Amino acid sequence: MFSRSLRLGVWVRCLLFALVSLAGICNAAAQSCLALIPANNQINFGMHAVGTTTLTQDVEVTNLCSTVMQVTSFSMQPSAFVFIGGWAPISLGEGQNMIFEIRFAPEAAQAYTGTATVNVTGYAPIVVNMTGTGFLADATPSWSASSLTFSSIPAGSASTQNVTLKNTGTKGVTISSVYTDPPFSVSGWTVNQTLKAGASLTLPVTYTPTAVGSNTGTLVVTTNNLPATGVSLNGTSVAPTSLAITSFPNMPPVTQGAAYLASLQSMNGVGAVAWNLAAGSTLPSGLSLSSSGSITGTVASTVPVGTYPFSITATDSSSNTATTQFKLTVEAPTGAECNNITWDVAGTTTPILPLTDLGTGTYLGTEGGLYENGSNIMPASHDSDGVTFGQSIQPLDVNGNPSPTGKIGLMSMGMSVTFDTFQRFMQNAAADPSVNPALVFVPAAQPRLGAINWTVLNSPAWVDTFQYFLPQAGVTPEQVQVMWVEDVDANPHGTFPKDMVSLQAEFETTAQLMHTQFPNLKLAFFSSREYAAYENGLPHAGDKEPYAYESAFAVRGMIEDQLNGVADMNYNAANGPVMAPWVAWGPYFWANGLLARSDGLTWPCYYFESDGQHPDLKTGGSEQDASMLMNFLKTDDATAPWFLAPVPRGK
Repeated sequence: MFSRSLRLGVWVRCLLFALVSLAGICNAAAQSCLALIPANNQINFGMHAVGTTTLTQDVEVTNLCSTVMQVTSFSMQPSAFVFIGGWAPISLGEGQNMIFEIRFAPEAAQAYTGTATVNVTGYAPIVVNMTGTGFLADATPSWSASSLTFSSIPAGSASTQNVTLKNTGTKGVTISSVYTDPPFSVSGWTVNQTLKAGASLTLPVTYTPTAVGSNTGTLVVTTNNLPATGVSLNGTSVAPTSLAITSFPNMPPVTQGAAYLASLQSMNGVGAVAWNLAAGSTLPSGLSLSSSGSITGTVASTVPVGTYPFSITATDSSSNTATTQFKLTVEAPTGAECNNITWDVAGTTTPILPLTDLGTGTYLGTEGGLYENGSNIMPASHDSDGVTFGQSIQPLDVNGNPSPTGKIGLMSMGMSVTFDTFQRFMQNAAADPSVNPALVFVPAAQPRLGAINWTVLNSPAWVDTFQYFLPQAGVTPEQVQVMWVEDVDANPHGTFPKDMVSLQAEFETTAQLMHTQFPNLKLAFFSSREYAAYENGLPHAGDKEPYAYESAFAVRGMIEDQLNGVADMNYNAANGPVMAPWVAWGPYFWANGLLARSDGLTWPCYYFESDGQHPDLKTGGSEQDASMLMNFLKTDDATAPWFLAPVPRGK
């Protein structure tokens, strides 16, 4: 999870020299070991509305020579230029780099100038000048409803409600994106659509539940000059009264020239259910539908990128039928290993099962389940303690005292995947009116910093947290009350289960440091890795399968130590010195590629960047993680009391 910020190898030296040459300083760079992007030492963020942030701009330092280069420190100012990633000190070998990621977040309608400084041993300080201008957007979003509720919708059916966004300001805005996540969908908008002052946009939101139960979601709208805004979504589903196809109508995307797998689901059929393409429907070339409901094959590389509609009919043994129209999107290859759509247990042809589906079954001799005895349900006493802690969370002032105007700090911790997920999660949470306004998010997760880095208090992971991330969020350590962690180590080796011993120990050491550094920390939730086989076969090092899957056992082992009363993980003062916060599972992200787990989760190759490692922000991978994190925090009994906005008295 650390290659993204160290993504330039020796082979890029010529390219970098070419870039520097274009800037007119080729000779100077060629005589040194340092290449800098931007080559002109200037970043202009342009004009942006107060209260918004820009896309990331990078200050990138690369070593072009065989001698190891020492990046000793960095700094940036003023506060309108927000540091979000990168660290020092670091030693860079030939072809290696460090990227310092910066965003512009204007605090007032004015012009800003600033600097980003990087200090490298043997060189004069690198100073990059930054400029940007803030302006008042003078556009105001107003929704016809703050939430939509869909009640008692039969699984496999679709229910649509409209919600209207009106611009009540004096200037127009341009719609950048409108999105939500299954089982919700949204239509009625186009990219770069202008919403003039006084104009309205009506958005049909459809709830298509795939199982009986309840669902939450967020409708998010982003624009060119306003913070994200949105509507909270809630739905409940009941069993259908007749045969129904319950697969979500927008199928996981497929990649040109890559293998594919999708299994259709139904409810309330009589006996065996047979599946057929409806009359006049065809699948993209290379795919076929079996009578058992599996869509398999390899999409021809000649199939154009696009969305392909088709209808499928299910027929049960009593000749009852149900027909649903589906959409399958064909995407271009990303560079990831897109034929690794499932991963097997070592030495077998048996697909690995998610811990949540494995239950009392075993993986290489070790039982499944998120908790002991193959169970996914937290032991009642531990859950009760978590609920008690959750109910005690309240806004705190800078000294950690209860205050109605205080803050509840929720901090991320981990690696680049965690970094990406939390950035998207913060956008979604900011748009969702059901989220507690006292919550303040601290994005401390960092690219290239693995689990081992969080075990040492003077490591860059902790230094950046206290020097930048907490102050930028306006949060003190005394106000941080909840952590969310997802982490592994780079270049893992060894065999299961021994390969998880050190990772579990690192998690436990980190939990102990959390306790000492954040005196009011109550809850810490840990997640394990997403599917990672799309990077298997690629030349770079990383946390490939089955290590990504196995990392869940390290999380579970840490939690089990606390459940079993291990002193170093004690959180209860009645049982001795408190050494760690209360810990539990957060959202469990792993699914075996396109082999859907029991709740329908899959990981299409298109959701990952070209390294097969990082869920992609642009294609939906990071959004899938962020949505799962949001739903977890909205619905878990230890998180809902403080994550959701307080209900006004009398309601």
